[in-house]
Amino acid sequence: MFSKVTLFVAAFVATVMASPLTPPVFDSCNSGPVLCCNSLQAPETAAATQLLSLVGVAVEDVVAQVGAGCTAVTGVGAGTGANCATSPVCCQQNFFNQLIGVDCSPVNIGA
Repeated sequence: MFSKVTLFVAAFVATVMASPLTPPVFDSCNSGPVLCCNSLQAPETAAATQLLSLVGVAVEDVVAQVGAGCTAVTGVGAGTGANCATSPVCCQQNFFNQLIGVDCSPVNIGA
């Protein structure tokens, strides 16, 4: 009996460890326009830390990615940001006319 429990626990742990941890993808953006950013960084990276200090946001207050060089997606197939090299995102906070986004999460557009 002990070996069955051990086998179950080992299989469960292996399954959980093999599952990719991806951020949730939303279908709408309630905090502003959908953005296309030139780069997305985890908040603890050096680049993100510099951006956060520039806009006065504490690193420990950020739970999602930080976007740099962001532009608003004006439409699928036409306009600024339509050909987004990275995933389109929604950011909870935007600075410098949406150039820097804080707490950015992926969003579906045109799906």
